[in-house]
Amino acid sequence: MKKQVLFILFICTTLGLSAQTYNEKAGEIQKLVWGAPPPEFLLKEVPAKYAGEGAVILAQSYTMQRTSNLKVHFFIVTAGIGNKVSRISTFHERVKINDKSALERYSTLEYQKLLDKSISLLITKITDLHETYIGAKILKPNGQEVVINTGEEVLLKNTGKDQQGKLAIPGLQVGDILDYYISNNDLSERGYDDNYLNNDKVFVLADEYPILNYSLNFQVNKKSTVLYINANGAPAFQESTLDNGDKVYNLKLKDLPKIQAQKWTSTFRQLPYIEISNQSSIKMFNNYYGNQKTGGMDANKALFESAFNEQTHPIDEEPAKMLKDYFGGKKKMRAVPLDSSMKVFYDTWKLHVFGNFIKSDLDDMSQLNYRTARSKTAVIDMSRLLTDMDIPHDILLVASREGSSLDNVFIMSDFDAIIRIANGNNPLYMSFYDAVTHFNEIPAKFQGEKAIALTPERKNARKYEFNEYQATLPVSPADKNKIEEKLNVWLMADYQHIKIQRTVKQTGFLRHSGQKELLSAMDIDAGLTELVNGDPLEKRLSKNPQTKKSADAFLAGMGKTSAQLRQDFMDEAKSQFDQEPSQLLDYKVINKGLEVNLPPFEYTSTMVLNNFVKKAGNNYILDVGKLAGSFVQLEEKDRKRAIDVYMPGARSFKYIIALNIPPGYKVTGVEDLNKQKSNKTGSFSSTAVVAGNMLNITLTRTYNNNFEKAADWPLVAELVDAAFAFNNQKILLEK
Repeated sequence: MKKQVLFILFICTTLGLSAQTYNEKAGEIQKLVWGAPPPEFLLKEVPAKYAGEGAVILAQSYTMQRTSNLKVHFFIVTAGIGNKVSRISTFHERVKINDKSALERYSTLEYQKLLDKSISLLITKITDLHETYIGAKILKPNGQEVVINTGEEVLLKNTGKDQQGKLAIPGLQVGDILDYYISNNDLSERGYDDNYLNNDKVFVLADEYPILNYSLNFQVNKKSTVLYINANGAPAFQESTLDNGDKVYNLKLKDLPKIQAQKWTSTFRQLPYIEISNQSSIKMFNNYYGNQKTGGMDANKALFESAFNEQTHPIDEEPAKMLKDYFGGKKKMRAVPLDSSMKVFYDTWKLHVFGNFIKSDLDDMSQLNYRTARSKTAVIDMSRLLTDMDIPHDILLVASREGSSLDNVFIMSDFDAIIRIANGNNPLYMSFYDAVTHFNEIPAKFQGEKAIALTPERKNARKYEFNEYQATLPVSPADKNKIEEKLNVWLMADYQHIKIQRTVKQTGFLRHSGQKELLSAMDIDAGLTELVNGDPLEKRLSKNPQTKKSADAFLAGMGKTSAQLRQDFMDEAKSQFDQEPSQLLDYKVINKGLEVNLPPFEYTSTMVLNNFVKKAGNNYILDVGKLAGSFVQLEEKDRKRAIDVYMPGARSFKYIIALNIPPGYKVTGVEDLNKQKSNKTGSFSSTAVVAGNMLNITLTRTYNNNFEKAADWPLVAELVDAAFAFNNQKILLEK
């Protein structure tokens, strides 16, 4: 109870600092944090069982206090009521540094020092101000205490109202204790931003270093409401109410073991965490923010279903209109097979969404290819249109493998939606993700996941009812997610460089990143337009009020200059071979791969690379294993595994390498290139043969599943090790 009072005292004192300058506030907060710290923040000794750790967190805490009240904003003629919210949060950590890796991690602190988004309307000002105060001190083994001068920070960004700071911790050494805090002070009168979605915070109860003492403390006044979940075995808060009505949420834990970061994991599926949020509980704001409710799948599902109301959420009928135009009427559309008509329907939606732009898209046109759709909004619209067309279908609510499970849904963004259309034994899927997603393609992050299936039934314009049951999304096999590369390789005349003519084909989820990187926004738009005989880009831009005046800028900026295209291919080659080519020739996209019935995404380039050949007397050593790019290497910490394996997807790779043997040379070491490894999780194979003046190598790797149990990790590791071993193979070109 005493510590809780100290926390409240700290908050209440801090709230009185608004009239002080920034430096005065910083000095006062420093006294409050370090003046009378809890006992755990006085610790200096590390238990013997942690002696070998790179660092040990002696204490870590996060405290937050929120107050809110009504405030009247006066304008020239009228007045409006807003919600004034003050939040003060402090992250405090005390850590013993035991190795160079930990020293590097803690050598600097970065933070948002100031962000002022206040606005003035007529004669009133609406405040929206964020300020951050930091402190750091070093405790040397000899007892000396060194307080870091925070005035020596470097502003990484300084535009007056937007300041981002970075503070170096000079003098920090292995063996020291670092005690630091970051205190955020937020004051906002922008009531519409005060909702569960914007106040959401997640605390993973794990770190790469062990934590001896851990605490979370939240205090909100009676005009505020808190919702939280404790997931994956995380404990619940201790809740209490103060005499003034303030609600307090406390959690104290000891000896949190370190959780080593391992490859192919899913944090929110495998580690304990707490997600907590708050918003105003004032009735008038509850009514206004009713669409931001949270706190579990049931509440969010009800909110999702309520959006089917056609009066409060009008239907966007444009994709259906484009569909009828494509086929020349509803009757002709009905005459074609369902999979054909629904593919066109999906493609009209893609052009309607990704073929429309807003003025702010001009700010950074390099990001146009990376836009993603609002899946739930798209599903609601498309489902109502399918209902109108009497096409039986289900809606699948599914959570990403990379985020919280359906059981731990907290806010609306924790789950997505997909449409499944009844089609005998071959259901059809519509996934509303990015511009290069195909009809009947399920994004890899949803494959294999359990889903809530909702079958909609329209009662009237205001009411839809849903039959609910459980479903599981299928997993696409490895041969549907494939990269195949053909490489013709020559040694240059100086025998110090190699020339590679490379052709790459990509399918499934493995093609998405390449398409977004190498295709221009104009390429993608033209491809989507062609699929459905859509309006030309110029016409769409001129019809849209958002882009009518800036149509020329879009047309000029959506393509790629020759320099931009060359740099994109240079970057792609560098990511594959860990070096930038010294020369790049004949680079181009052969096939866009934007449509499911077209060939794979395919591109080619010719390049000259260094660092593959070493001279050995009259002979040359060639790093032939690196011609297939760089493969994953397992570190020692990855060898033992207690948690399951979340692969990015079932996938396969094939490399066909043809090396031209220089005249007068023979190849030694070919037999070492023939390797085979296969088990139930996948396979690895490399074969090599010399035929005349050619060394032909075929390399394949396959991972059969997108998920493996921890017990089968040694089998996966066998394949990873086999591939990495090939990566290090060399041959001798002997004169």
